[in-house]
Amino acid sequence: MEILGRILDREIKFEVYDTSKNWIADFPKGNWCLVIIAEEENRNYFDEIIRKAIDRNVGYIHSVGKQHDLIHDLADEEIVIREVENLYLPKHVIMTTGDEDFENGIWFGTYVTHNEETEITQVVILDVSRNAREKTIELIKKFESGYLPED
Repeated sequence: MEILGRILDREIKFEVYDTSKNWIADFPKGNWCLVIIAEEENRNYFDEIIRKAIDRNVGYIHSVGKQHDLIHDLADEEIVIREVENLYLPKHVIMTTGDEDFENGIWFGTYVTHNEETEITQVVILDVSRNAREKTIELIKKFESGYLPED
């Protein structure tokens, strides 16, 4: 996993989703936000990512890109299924949101995500589309310098 910077005392990390490796191995086990970048629909990937993030006590799931509504819905659905079937859930409520716009979505994921029940100290940006590394790095550097996206 690559460390991109620090925003609001949060370490910002980046990982490309790759089914050929153990992509979740270095993910935090508490006090973190997951930002999923996804332009193409792949429910199997999204389901796996959401399940593994919940198992690692994610505090916030935020999605960016064309699939943000689907990911948000799948995350909420997984949480409800786990509640109903009495399966593992963290002790805190998991927040879920999404934004189609890349700059606004990454800004929200790094700055605004908040969970009153568990402090967010790390943000992991997971690139499911596998083509957002460079623009994410550039954007995080701009944010660290005070840049705000236009709305």
